[in-house]
Amino acid sequence: MSEAGLESRSPASRDTKALEKEGPPLEQKSMAKAMSPAMLQVVTGVACVGWMGISSALIMINKYIMSTDGFAYPMALSCLGMLFSSVASYLACRVFRVVEVNRVLTWKFYLERILPVGFFMALTLLFGNIVYLYLTVSFIQMLKAFTPVITMLALFIARLEEPSSRLIVAVVLIALGTAMASYGEVNMSTLGLTFMFASETFEAIRLVMTQILLVGLKFHPIEGLMHLAPACSFWLLLGVAFYEWPKMAQANALSLIYAKPLLYLAAAAMGFGVNILAYIVIQLASSLTLKVLGTVKNALVVWMGIIFLAELVTPLQGLGYAISVAGFFLYNYIKMQKAPALRSSAPLKHGDYAAVAQTDAEAQKGRV
Repeated sequence: MSEAGLESRSPASRDTKALEKEGPPLEQKSMAKAMSPAMLQVVTGVACVGWMGISSALIMINKYIMSTDGFAYPMALSCLGMLFSSVASYLACRVFRVVEVNRVLTWKFYLERILPVGFFMALTLLFGNIVYLYLTVSFIQMLKAFTPVITMLALFIARLEEPSSRLIVAVVLIALGTAMASYGEVNMSTLGLTFMFASETFEAIRLVMTQILLVGLKFHPIEGLMHLAPACSFWLLLGVAFYEWPKMAQANALSLIYAKPLLYLAAAAMGFGVNILAYIVIQLASSLTLKVLGTVKNALVVWMGIIFLAELVTPLQGLGYAISVAGFFLYNYIKMQKAPALRSSAPLKHGDYAAVAQTDAEAQKGRV
């Protein structure tokens, strides 16, 4: 239920690097081909506005639930969202057949590849929610601009990407802007800052593990969510049982959900809705469009925090955030320039489904 789960942190929205590397699948623009140009523009516009609106609203709702309503249990809150996504994606794939699923995962594959990714996905959501207890909404959105720095370092360490001078310049700009924004923060919390960077670090690890363990499988985003959401839910439920549940039982925290069931249900459903809209935006526009929308959305949420939550943003923070955003756009511009070359020349990596299918009888039957 964390907004982090949305932005992107599902297979639909955050693993756009994998989409760029592999190139669009053959059915990538099937939705677009079925529409007239005018209808395509309308639907794309609605999807973009819907994604920005719902993801922004989800941030504000999560902040309200944890800080104002008093449900200060980040693991339980994240788990509610993942459980909803698990059920909704299963219904979409297995019951209503909205998404065609031809691949069956073996338990061995699930335990060795899906479950580890789900673990770091759970940590990302957990710390992404904890931070709302310590930092302002506006400051959190500014810190999100730092995500490419940690992601790039993780990719370098894993040897999935080679550093270049232009990428380093972009990362330095982002780091400089983030440092300025942090220095200018009035309500600074060292613990909150640590939790935020922990969330971004675990997200970078999850992305690297996804590329190593699952690259080449080309799950439909909803199909990927059907596999990953239960794995993530498992780890979150484990954490809730051993850490948060005793406190929740003592404080009768479930009474908060009973008092406002529609609020908590809406937050869980919005997390799944953000993932669906992110996929539609990528299909009808591009992964770069989603990244740009994410940056605009973060800036919008900063203003929402100032207007609706009376949060203070200093001029130094504003300047730092502007520098970070400039570095972020430069980073993505460089990545998009490299994408065509990667698609045409990149060899198959370990774990590529096509390579596995040539030697694995189970894979040839659609099982991995």
